[in-house]
Amino acid sequence: MSTRTTSRRLAWLIGLLLLVYCNLKAEVRLTFTKTDSIQSTKSFSEPNTAIDPTPISLTAIAGVPFKYKIPALLLPTNTIYSSLELPGNGLRISYETYPPSIVGAPNATGVMNLTINAHNVVNNVESSAWVPITITVIAPTPISLTATAGVPFKYKLPVLLPPQGTAYTSSELPGNGLRLSYETIPASIVGAPNSTGVMNLTINANITVNGEPEVAWVPISITVIPPTPISLTATVGVPFHYKTPLLLPDISTQYTANGLPNNGLSLFTATTEPYITGTPTASGVMNLTLNAHSNVNSQEESAWQPIIITVNPSATSFAITGVNLISCQTISANQRLLTFNPQYVGTTGQPIIFTVYQQLPLTSQPGPYSLNLDSSNPIITLIAQQNGVLTSYNYQWLAACNNSTPNRPPTTTGIPPQTAQPGQAYQLSLANYFTDPDGNPLTYIVSGLPSTLNLTGVIISGTPSGTGSFPISVTAVDPSGLFVATSFQLTVNGTTPPNQPFTLVSLTTNGCQNLGGNQWQVTFTPQYTGLTGESIVLAMTNGTITTQAGPYSQTLSTTEPLLTLIAQQGNTTSAYNYFWLAACTGGARQGASEISNGLQVKVFGNPIQSQQVDVEISGVIGSWVEVTVMDLQGRSHHQQRLEWPSDGERINLPVGQGAGTHLVQVRTEGQVQTVKLIKSR
Repeated sequence: MSTRTTSRRLAWLIGLLLLVYCNLKAEVRLTFTKTDSIQSTKSFSEPNTAIDPTPISLTAIAGVPFKYKIPALLLPTNTIYSSLELPGNGLRISYETYPPSIVGAPNATGVMNLTINAHNVVNNVESSAWVPITITVIAPTPISLTATAGVPFKYKLPVLLPPQGTAYTSSELPGNGLRLSYETIPASIVGAPNSTGVMNLTINANITVNGEPEVAWVPISITVIPPTPISLTATVGVPFHYKTPLLLPDISTQYTANGLPNNGLSLFTATTEPYITGTPTASGVMNLTLNAHSNVNSQEESAWQPIIITVNPSATSFAITGVNLISCQTISANQRLLTFNPQYVGTTGQPIIFTVYQQLPLTSQPGPYSLNLDSSNPIITLIAQQNGVLTSYNYQWLAACNNSTPNRPPTTTGIPPQTAQPGQAYQLSLANYFTDPDGNPLTYIVSGLPSTLNLTGVIISGTPSGTGSFPISVTAVDPSGLFVATSFQLTVNGTTPPNQPFTLVSLTTNGCQNLGGNQWQVTFTPQYTGLTGESIVLAMTNGTITTQAGPYSQTLSTTEPLLTLIAQQGNTTSAYNYFWLAACTGGARQGASEISNGLQVKVFGNPIQSQQVDVEISGVIGSWVEVTVMDLQGRSHHQQRLEWPSDGERINLPVGQGAGTHLVQVRTEGQVQTVKLIKSR
C-alpha cells in the first residue's frame, strides 16, 4: 500500500470524527436550552427523540367527593393550567390551591384519560409543559339496610358534604311509605314501608361553596322483609282480651283493625292502648291487620302489624242452648210467623245441619229461620248436628212470643285465678261471679276440673290430691238457653305460700308546708306489712331515730328531695325511698306509682271501680316477678309468680271484694316495691 493512499484514508477518518463531534456538541447545547427556559431559543431544531411521560394514575369513587392537587409543571409566576377534558364527568379544575386541583364527584364509572397543560410567559418568553393523568372511577359500595314492612324505620344518612347548607334529595323518595326527613343533620330516611322487596335508592347531596356547586351521591339498598305476625289463641265461648302493642309513640295515634269486628271480637280504642276484646263464636283462624295512624308536626305517620288469632273449639260439647227470638208476627188468630236463630255452644267451625221437627227440612244454611206456626202446637223441637254430634232443644215459642219482655242473657264479672293446696279442702261458689238480669235460675256447665274436684249445683268443691295448673271453663245457661262463658286458671301448689315478711311498703303524705326559702315542714305516715306486734325502730337519713308511732313531722330542705327511711322489727330490716318533694309539689300525683331508681310499679285507673286492675312493671332485675295483692293487714287476695322476658310489660290483676285500700307488692331478684290501690266500690 502506498503512502499517499494511507494518508488519504487517515484524512477521511479525521473528517468523520470532526462531523460526529460537531453533532454531539449541537445536541448538548439543545438539551441545555430546552431545560433552561430563560435561555431557550427558536434558532435550533429539536431532534425527534422525545418520549412520552408516564401518566399519573389515580382512583376515585363515583358519587364521592374527589380532590387531587396537580404537580407544579412550570415556575408559578403567571402559569395557567388547563385541560380539554375538564370539566367533565363531574370533575373540574379548581384554583383554590396552587398549583390548582382536580375536584368534584364523578358521575359515572370508567377510566378518564386527561392531559393537564401548563403555560406561562416570563420576560416575553413563552413556556409550556403537560402531564397525562389517568383517573379510574370505580363504583361505590351501596349501603345495605334492612327494614320490616309496617314497622317504623329510621336511618340517618352519612355526611356526604359539609353539613351546614347541604341539601339532600332522592328521586325515589317519597316511596313505599318512606321519605326524607330534615329533622336531623344530615337528613334521615324515615317512615314505615308499605310492602316487601328491595328498594334501590340514590341519595344526592348538593351545596354551593364560594359560588362553586359541590355534589355527592351514595347508593342505598333497603331490603324490606315481611313482619312476624303476632300469634294468639282463643277459645269459642270464652271471653278474650288482648292489649295490642303501641305501633307509634304519639299519644294521639288512631288505631283500626282490618278484619274486625268479626266472630264476636272487636277493637276497643277508647283508651290510649287499644284492646282486641269479645267472645269468639266460631273456631278457625282469624288473620287481622292492626293499623296505626298519627299526624305529628303536620307529617303523616303510619305503621301496621299482622295478628293471627287461632280460635280453638269450646271445651263444651256441641249443643243447642237456646233461641234468639227475632220477631213474632201475628198472621191470624191461630197463626204466627216466627223468625229466630238457634244458639249453640261447642261449635268447631264445621257446617251445622239444622232442622225443626215436622216444620223445617234439613238445611246447612245458617239462620235466621222463619216458620209459619199454629198456636195449637206451642212447642217445637230444634235438632242440629255437627261433626257427628246430635243435639235437640224443645222451644216454647208461643210463650216467648207472648212474653212482652225479651229474655236477656246472663252476665259474668269473670273469675280471677284461683289457688289450692293438695290435701286441703277447696270450695268456689260460682254464684259470686254470674248473675241473670231477669232473675232466672242458672245452670252451670264446667270443664277442665281435676279429677278430685266436682260441680254440685253452683259449688265447685273437693280436695286436690296433686299439684298442677288447670284451665277451667265455666258456662252459665238460663232456662231459655241464653248463656255466658268465662274461664280461669286453678293452680294447685305443692307448698304453702309463706307469710308476708315485715316490709315498709309505702308512705302516706299527710301534709306539706313551705316554711320559706328551701325549707318545708312535711308530715307523713309509714305503711307496713308483716306486723308481729313487736316494737318498730325507724331511722331516717336526716338523722332522726325513733320508736314512736307515726305520723312524723320533719323539716326538710329542697336540696335533698329524697328521704330514705329504714325500719326494723325484730331481726328484719326494710328500707324505703321517700321522694317527699315530688309528693308535696304534685309530681307524685301524676299516677299511682312509687318512684324508684330500679323497680317501678304503675297502676292504671286509680281509684278503681272494677274487680280488676292493669299494672305496669318496669326496671326488673332478673327474669322473674312475684306479684301479691293484699289488704292493709297483709292478708293476700292473689299471688302469682311470672317469667319476665322484657321490661315495661302490663299484667291484669284481680282485686278483692269491697271498697277500701289494697296493696300490690311486686318482688323480684333483689328488689321489692309496693303501691296502694283505692277501690271505690
